[in-house]
Amino acid sequence: MEFDSSGKFIRSIADDLFVTAHTVRVDAEDKIWTTDVGAHVVLKLSPEGRVLLALGRMRMPGDDVLHFNQPTDVAFDRDGNFYVTDGEGNSRVLKFDKYGNVLLGWGMKGSGPGQFDLPHSIAIDGDLVYVGDRENARIQIFDRNGRFLREWKLGPLLVFALHPIILLTCAMQSRAAF
Repeated sequence: MEFDSSGKFIRSIADDLFVTAHTVRVDAEDKIWTTDVGAHVVLKLSPEGRVLLALGRMRMPGDDVLHFNQPTDVAFDRDGNFYVTDGEGNSRVLKFDKYGNVLLGWGMKGSGPGQFDLPHSIAIDGDLVYVGDRENARIQIFDRNGRFLREWKLGPLLVFALHPIILLTCAMQSRAAF
């Protein structure tokens, strides 16, 4: 759905494409990206709602590079690559080139460095990749090749939203920190 700056509804696009849309992002070329945890896909759409790129297999979860299992977020680096947190089922991050070819992946279920328990959100700032590791209550920081650099512990989290400049967490005790 699109709204103007006053909140007035303008239009809706691609209504029939989604099972359980989870995240919406707009890239530097004004293309719309969505993750769909119910359909197990990541879609790149034109502003008119036409599918330009589809990754994953519709309604077919899996753990290889052709499948997702409830992908949760997508982010873009300055070179046109994009990164997907495949969090609900696979506990991994996959990096793709601008054409949708897999370049690399990292992560597995766990609580150690480079391991995840629901990588839920992702943001990229320069050469740093920030991954919101929701159930481990932390943000892990990697280089763009997936090498673990450090982590920020955050305490018990219910919801996480990462953006290149803003960090928003909602704690189970109904507090928020910025």
